[in-house]
Amino acid sequence: MVTITLSSWAVSLLAFTYVEAVVLHPRSCSFSWPAESGDTCLSMAQAWGITESQFISFNPGVICASLIPGQDYCVEWDGSPPPMPSTTRTSVPPVTTTTTPTGPSPTQEGIAKDCEKYYLVKSGDTCQKIADTYKTFTLNQFYSWNPAVGKDCSSLWVDYYVCVAVKGTPDQPPPTTTPPPSDPNKPSPAQPNVNPKCNKWYLVSSGDTCQKISDAYKISLSTFYQWNPDVGSSCASLWLGYYVCVGSQ
Repeated sequence: MVTITLSSWAVSLLAFTYVEAVVLHPRSCSFSWPAESGDTCLSMAQAWGITESQFISFNPGVICASLIPGQDYCVEWDGSPPPMPSTTRTSVPPVTTTTTPTGPSPTQEGIAKDCEKYYLVKSGDTCQKIADTYKTFTLNQFYSWNPAVGKDCSSLWVDYYVCVAVKGTPDQPPPTTTPPPSDPNKPSPAQPNVNPKCNKWYLVSSGDTCQKISDAYKISLSTFYQWNPDVGSSCASLWLGYYVCVGSQ
């Protein structure tokens, strides 16, 4: 059996080394922050706007290559309030918003670049309600100008501005017409120059086009334009909520 005898000097050295290894905060620290998995002295120092050497001096005996996740480490400087972290420690991405050069703020991403009129969304609003209020555009047009709201309007954000008019959008809703007394069978409202011999009507709804209506009633597009001349040769004036002729004597 071999007996090893250590001198009193060696014993004292080992004891001193052990104390230095386990005591991390021999000084008073007024601000500390827990390490995360993968953190090092350098990453913690950079995150709090101090140097690596300062971080080590604040945390004597720290093992820089493997900080302990969840353990607090001192990140102050001379007892003064610590600077804000230089990196963002969050897994939640910030909401992306855009501001048009000439428009209001905030607006959602992808809003029509040629928007000329805006509306501030309020609690209780829906895409259909906004379209019905203005009566100068269809729901599909609203979606095309504001793609971030989604095709089901599930991302219409309160207190954000949406586009309600682009170049060419009417300033006012179409005028209300009253059927003449000589034609009691004509529904209202309808455009003034509709076919006087019309005996079948259709109420224009959101998403309709002249071609879509013609196909539904099995008439040619040219016949539809002939019976409803006020819609225009390109269907640009097909008014939402108005009756059009889809059958004639």
